[in-house]
Amino acid sequence: MKKVKKKTEKRKIGDMGEKIAGRFLQSKGFEIVSWNYLKPWGEIDIIVRKKRKIHFIEVKTVSVTGFVFLQETPNFLHKCKTFVADKISRPEMAYSIREVSGETLSLEIDGYRPEDNLHPWKLKRLKRAIQSYLAEKRISEEDDWQFDAVTVRIDEEGKTALVEYLEDIIL
Repeated sequence: MKKVKKKTEKRKIGDMGEKIAGRFLQSKGFEIVSWNYLKPWGEIDIIVRKKRKIHFIEVKTVSVTGFVFLQETPNFLHKCKTFVADKISRPEMAYSIREVSGETLSLEIDGYRPEDNLHPWKLKRLKRAIQSYLAEKRISEEDDWQFDAVTVRIDEEGKTALVEYLEDIIL
C-alpha cells in the first residue's frame, strides 16, 4: 500500500497561490499551456501563451493577515482592479483579488516580499528547466519567449489575494 504524503501548510499556500495566479493570468488573456513542468534540475510553475509568445511563470506566494497599503491614495486605488475568483482551491473560500500595476506597491510584511525568493540559484535552475522545455517541445530559437513572475499575497482571514505581475525577468 502506497503511503500518501501529507501536504505541509507551506505547500498548501503555494498551491493556492498558483491557482490564483493561473486565474489571474487567464483574466489577462493568457492561455495556460502547462502546470508544474518538473525536471530534476528545476520546475516551472505555469507555462502560458499570449499571442505568439510563450511565458514561463514562477509563482511566489506568501500568507499574511490583513493587508496594509501604504499608498492608499485615490490614484493608487483607481489603478487597483478587483475581481472574485470563485472556489480557488477550497470550495468554502472565494478570494477578492487586487491587482496592482503601474505603481510600485509599498507593502512589506516583516520586511519580507515573496519576490525576494528569486535567488540566483533558483533562477539558474529555472533557466535549465526552460531550456529543457524548449528542447523537449522542439521550440525553435526564433520563437519568442520570456520569463515572468507572479507574486501572490494571500490573506486567508479576509479572503483576499494581492497579485502582482513582474514581466520579462532576465535569467
